[in-house]
Amino acid sequence: MIAFLPFIFYLTGYTANMHRRIPYSGKKKRQQLKEKNAKKIEKANLADSSSFDYLGKAKKNIPSLSENFVSESASKENVVNAKSHDGDNDRTKLVSVFEKLTSQQIEKERLRSMKPLQRLSKDCLEIKTNEFDEYIDFPKRPAWDYNMTKEEIDQQEQESFDTWVKDIEEKHRGEELSWFERNLEVWRQLWRVLEISDIILIVMDIRNPMLHFPRSLYEYVTNVLKRPIIGIFNKADLVSEFTVFAWKKYFEEKFPNLRIATFSCYPRNPSLIDDTATYALKKQAKRPKERYYHAQGVQNILSVCRDVIHKPDVSVDWKSLIAQYSENNPDLNVNDTDNNEDDDSDTGSMMGLDDEFSTILDIASREIHPHKDYITLGLVGHPNVGKSSLINSIMRKTVVSTSRTPGHTKHFQTIHISDNVRLCDSPGLVFPALIPRALQILSGMYPIAQVQEPYSSIRYLAERIPLEKVLSLTPPLDLYGLNTSDDFDDLDEIQEFQWSALSICEAFAEQRGFHIAKAAGPDVYRAANNILRLTADGRILLSFKPPGFFSSTKYEKLKVQEVDKKELEDNSSASEEQGFERQNLLLITRGGFSALLSDPEDDN
Repeated sequence: MIAFLPFIFYLTGYTANMHRRIPYSGKKKRQQLKEKNAKKIEKANLADSSSFDYLGKAKKNIPSLSENFVSESASKENVVNAKSHDGDNDRTKLVSVFEKLTSQQIEKERLRSMKPLQRLSKDCLEIKTNEFDEYIDFPKRPAWDYNMTKEEIDQQEQESFDTWVKDIEEKHRGEELSWFERNLEVWRQLWRVLEISDIILIVMDIRNPMLHFPRSLYEYVTNVLKRPIIGIFNKADLVSEFTVFAWKKYFEEKFPNLRIATFSCYPRNPSLIDDTATYALKKQAKRPKERYYHAQGVQNILSVCRDVIHKPDVSVDWKSLIAQYSENNPDLNVNDTDNNEDDDSDTGSMMGLDDEFSTILDIASREIHPHKDYITLGLVGHPNVGKSSLINSIMRKTVVSTSRTPGHTKHFQTIHISDNVRLCDSPGLVFPALIPRALQILSGMYPIAQVQEPYSSIRYLAERIPLEKVLSLTPPLDLYGLNTSDDFDDLDEIQEFQWSALSICEAFAEQRGFHIAKAAGPDVYRAANNILRLTADGRILLSFKPPGFFSSTKYEKLKVQEVDKKELEDNSSASEEQGFERQNLLLITRGGFSALLSDPEDDN
């Protein structure tokens, strides 16, 4: 029995001195967690100098919110000049951070979310004719010469950038100014892409292409740089074919110097005819998360690039290059499995790049003209429009890391698609605009992980589409002290339930089982963020239309004209082919008849 005493002491918690273990207080536990977090931060900083302090406890010189983005409420005291960085490690520090809301603002929006929704008609999804006519210019790189030092150039660019920000604040004070990129280093990336590119490709989300179309950039490229510019409607599978057609016709009419191409990583559902109907929206919401990868539109993009480029000194076999992306090519749909679950980091990384295809260009280089030996295609666009996914589809392999987090790519990089044709991917940056913040969040231009107050965005969404029907929600009657057996005996009364943004979040939380641990109530914040993610992913579709889409038959008539024109061309081509075949048949027949007349045996 004595031999088992040490084992019994171990199980009961006694030490060799027969003392109980000292109780661990909450204060000591908090201190232990604090030390543990500090060690993690120190370890992360030693491993990667670009690591982001998620806990906010590391004593690092993290750029303030006003250094990167400015809103209408930003004051002069909060404006801090963005510091320039040198080296590859500093280049990954280009992290976009948005302004934090005060507790009063959050509470105000939460109270507004309790009010009944003001339903809007379908016409509200039409953009107004002059809605985007007023635009804000973007910062340009000031002129320089070779007699200036690098420090002088940097100082000149910083002063010019500060003046640009100050002018925007003074001119649009009191207006609904959106968040926009305030980090000068990110704008410098854009300057370099514009300088070295022969063709500028603006990638736009087809759900609202005018929102993602920087009008100031279009004017600068066409009037100042005088270079060809192409607009790419990405994610075309999310909307109907007629919506894509209408937007294409609108852009061709509104911007005559812009060529349009369409692209999608996934095939469109053949049954998607009306993308505004409730049944179509509900079917879209039930779409599986993982879809069959089938890139469509690469040939269209390269064909347009071939048509607009004029660089006779560079010889490109466009025919064979375009033929590589034929739908009959079995290698076209082979794509590496890419993990798109990176929702926590907003920092770009070079980890996903293949050194064989990509190189980082030095933004301090003084090359201000496109390379004479290459045709460079520069990709520009807002965060989360799919520029990196487009490059991976063209390369048919993962050469650029992607993420659903807006602004995942934070440096520009070049990838060669042939010996003398290369793509240049720029970081996604937010151009200044006069748009609601809620629309900015729903459009994927705002990191959802940083959303403090999601209810205004849910309200904006629910007033334009029947969100409760799309998600198949039932009214959270118990949460409002209502009993279905007593107060809502009639089904008509249940259907007349006054939905609000908050009640939609509550019903969705109950449906998904999102509950707060302490009070066991519905976790409305988690539910709201989940709805925002579904919207950014396209499973909840908020698709805007060009002017006159619902209120006129303009685009229906244009579609009929295009179909008739295509049929006429097809009939003409078929007639020419039939005539050619008839002529060949006649020649063959005549040749055979002549051969019979001149039999070699008769000659002998």
